[in-house]
Amino acid sequence: MSWNDDHNVKREKTKFLTKIGCFFSVVTLGLFVVIVIAWFISSSQETQLKVSRSPNKTNSIEIVKKDDFPDPTIRINYDNKSIMKTNIPDKITVEWKNDYEAVVILTKQGRVPETIKIKFKP
Repeated sequence: MSWNDDHNVKREKTKFLTKIGCFFSVVTLGLFVVIVIAWFISSSQETQLKVSRSPNKTNSIEIVKKDDFPDPTIRINYDNKSIMKTNIPDKITVEWKNDYEAVVILTKQGRVPETIKIKFKP
């Protein structure tokens, strides 16, 4: 085997190892990105702020704070439905008119309270 043949073999081996190294680097980087995205999705936590039941315990309203990225939201869950609000209130009040109608009052200091009327199916 001549010097030229030996040089060509080493060159081809180096090219092959470089391609393998680049491939594994791209795969590792891709896995890292997928893991980071999955961590962000799974890290959003819900905190229950209030649960209110109707006078005869027929229906209920659950208010939760979800720590979504980048801004947290408030979700008002009732009757397999949900209302989402982006402003986080200082005070939450639920006033029941009867077992099928309620008013949720979201109060933020220095602002007019926001009222949300909720009706359940009888």
